Formats: sequence, C-alpha cells, structure tokens
Amino acid sequence: MVDVYEIVLTHQAREHIADIFRYLQENVSEDNAQHVAEGIANEIEKLEKFPTGRPIVHEISSEDEVYRFALKWKYKIIFFVNEEDKTVEVIAITHSSQHPDRLKDLV
Repeated sequence: MVDVYEIVLTHQAREHIADIFRYLQENVSEDNAQHVAEGIANEIEKLEKFPTGRPIVHEISSEDEVYRFALKWKYKIIFFVNEEDKTVEVIAITHSSQHPDRLKDLV
C-alpha cells in the first residue's frame, strides 16, 4: 500500500501562486492565468504519493534537510518531505529560468 502524504502550502508558496496568476492575467490573459494556476495545483496534488521520488534541489539541500522539486511547464514546485508527519511542505513556486543562487533566499 502506498503512503499518502498531507500537502501543506506555506504562506510564501501561496503568494508565489498568486503572483504568477496576477502576472499572467495582466500580461497574457485571464484564461491562461487560470490554466497555469490549475496546472500547478494539480501537480502539487500529485505530491501526495511518492514525493521522495522527485529530484533533489542540491543548491538548498543539506544533510539534515533535503528539498525536492516537481516541474510543471516552466515552474518549479519546491518542497520538503517530513517522513515523521507524512507531510509535504511546499515552500515555493519559481520559474525554472531563475538563477539557482536565488533559491537560497527561499529557505
């Protein structure tokens, strides 16, 4: 049987989704903004099952805390898996073209 993890979005992650939505709404279209926000939300939901199978974000991980990411289009969903609590804490959603050094500011 596969463990199911609870998904927790940090305040910062929620702000990132809202910022992405607003940017696309203002610069592309309402429909595109809605489509992208729903796509990101659907990808986050998939983290309920086997989140530890996702790639590690080496730029911000340490021996004590391993951060992973899921990719949806050009957006990286960065998260931490707590095995004790069976939770996935989504800490950020960034554009994949963002310089990796900027990720250090997220944790």
